[in-house]
Amino acid sequence: MKKTLGLFLMLFSVLNYAQNNSTLKNQKIALKEAERFLNRNDLEMAADILKYTIALDPKSKIGELAGSKYDLIIKNKVLKDILGKWVLFERGSNWGFTEEKDNLKRKVLIITETEFQFYEENIQSKELKTIKTEKIILTKQEDGSRSSFDFVFSDKSLWSFFFDEKFGFLRQFNTGEETNEGRTEIFCGNSELRYKRYN
Repeated sequence: MKKTLGLFLMLFSVLNYAQNNSTLKNQKIALKEAERFLNRNDLEMAADILKYTIALDPKSKIGELAGSKYDLIIKNKVLKDILGKWVLFERGSNWGFTEEKDNLKRKVLIITETEFQFYEENIQSKELKTIKTEKIILTKQEDGSRSSFDFVFSDKSLWSFFFDEKFGFLRQFNTGEETNEGRTEIFCGNSELRYKRYN
């Protein structure tokens, strides 16, 4: 009985080592492939391969390296068109929008590479009063379409930001919130804020 147990434990150890070694090998191959696509500036393909590399073992050194490269690609891809100073011109949801009509103050959003800065501006004096500042942090949670391009705010709310080329404005809309189990999703009636470039 002791021989059988000892043999089983030895076999289990060998199989476990082989599996871990195989995962590490696959991560190394995938990381090299992702870097090849990065060198060609094919960010979409590089991001997909890095995502696969992370999924193999997110806690390994290669998994962590792939995670930091993935975050950098996604941040650069998403932030590229939205950096700058914006003025809120309407808010609402797919149920309808209300135009901002205040003649004394207006809401201003400044997006840097590290923060979303929300202000209220006195239109006459141009004085800015800080409303809140949020660090630029991408959620690790994928939505139903397997996208993880949403930003998580300090209150755990998830927001998508993108420049709508067709209409020429910035859209910010609430997509759900992070929870201990993952994330929630809002499919209809999402709160949305629309901004135009600051003049």
